[in-house]
Amino acid sequence: MRVAILGSGSLGSLYAALLSRVSNVDLFVHGRGLHGAHMAAEGLHIEGEIDAFVSNSEAFFSLDEVGLPPVAVGSMDYVLLTGKAGQTLELAKLSSQLLSPTGFALSLSNGLGHAETCRHVLGPHRVFAATSTHGAWRPSAGVVHWAGRGETVLGALPGGPGQDDAQPLLDALESAGLSPTWSSDGTGTVWRKVLLNIAINPIAALAGVENGELLKPDLFSAAFSTMLEGASVARQERVNLPSDEHLEHQLRQVLTATSSNLCSMLQDLRNGRMTEISVLNQAIVERGERAGIATPLNQMLSAMVTALHQQQGPN
Repeated sequence: MRVAILGSGSLGSLYAALLSRVSNVDLFVHGRGLHGAHMAAEGLHIEGEIDAFVSNSEAFFSLDEVGLPPVAVGSMDYVLLTGKAGQTLELAKLSSQLLSPTGFALSLSNGLGHAETCRHVLGPHRVFAATSTHGAWRPSAGVVHWAGRGETVLGALPGGPGQDDAQPLLDALESAGLSPTWSSDGTGTVWRKVLLNIAINPIAALAGVENGELLKPDLFSAAFSTMLEGASVARQERVNLPSDEHLEHQLRQVLTATSSNLCSMLQDLRNGRMTEISVLNQAIVERGERAGIATPLNQMLSAMVTALHQQQGPN
């Protein structure tokens, strides 16, 4: 089975390192910049939950600056998009070149709209919904730190492929230790992850703290209230969500499981990179406006993260 990972930042590198250990997976990893160059030249080291090394003989590492190698074109059974929000369209177009005629794609990127973009480029029949709650960050080029174990969820979208189509990948993810499950409600799956992201990422980023600090009463109250604003918007869009009590339990559970994790938004702000606020809290604000629902907490957090990034200047 041939699997490609596009956008090999923290999460993509984690999935690459773990999938490279699965015997029946022929892995292709497409990166960029210093981290991508380091992987292509010297391999990838994973630390944290496990300690392992992936040599460049165990996976095919390529660089965006060089382009796709002809041997990879049209040959992939599955493509995992793991880039930042602004890269989804570009990576979806790369996926269209890499996928075999019977291949499938999924996006593990945070936020709303990624599956829709992939479906527009590739066709609804080739795209799964997907989310991940594994915690990862990159301490240096060529190294990924697995900060907390979570789960990977693949889901069905209207007119999209089903569980039978996903089963070979689900089996590989299970062998890799990435704890996969299948959902018949892909839209709800994505929204539930978004609600966690809008509650955790901007507050942890602005406070400059690890995820676990948000379990303190004042910060948790702010995070949960932000989540409930998003849930109101989702329910207005007829998304199937669990009760508020269940959402609160899930938020506590994820904060506990990833307590030592530095969320991606905090890492982005510290490194002067563009954050994903536009597909998280700002997306909630925009959808709320269309639905006539006020989302003041999400609006404030979006404005503060955007202003802080602009003040620091892009990297």
